[in-house]
Amino acid sequence: MLCHTTNAQMQNAAIHNIIFNKSLATTLHNIITTVTLSRYDTGLKFQNKRIDRLEDILTKSKFLVEGEFSVADVAVASYLLYVIQFFPDVDLHSKWPNIVRYMKDCAGREGYGKAFGERVQSYCVARLGEMESSSGKEKKLFGMF
Repeated sequence: MLCHTTNAQMQNAAIHNIIFNKSLATTLHNIITTVTLSRYDTGLKFQNKRIDRLEDILTKSKFLVEGEFSVADVAVASYLLYVIQFFPDVDLHSKWPNIVRYMKDCAGREGYGKAFGERVQSYCVARLGEMESSSGKEKKLFGMF
């Protein structure tokens, strides 16, 4: 008996693996909590296969499950949005522009503001907007040269 799998079923399976896969959860946890010699590290200095897969999914869809906001987005975006709060200088946009767009879309939702507060929401949306607008711009020495 042959089994026919639709694109939506394959995407849902991939999203399930992203959300519930221990290795991704471990990766996201390590991004947030890794401490090296009293210096925090995001774990995002180099390419990351799991984050690259998320970028690939978000290249084709605004949200994780068939283009509509879902509990999958709540789970994934809440982890991702901690990165910019604890590591404000991290550059995500140069490697993962669709993840930055996704994070901004999720942080801009009314429910995010209610859950995390307007101040956190405003910071996240502003910081992600800065990442998007400064993409490709050359950094200047001391911010002026």
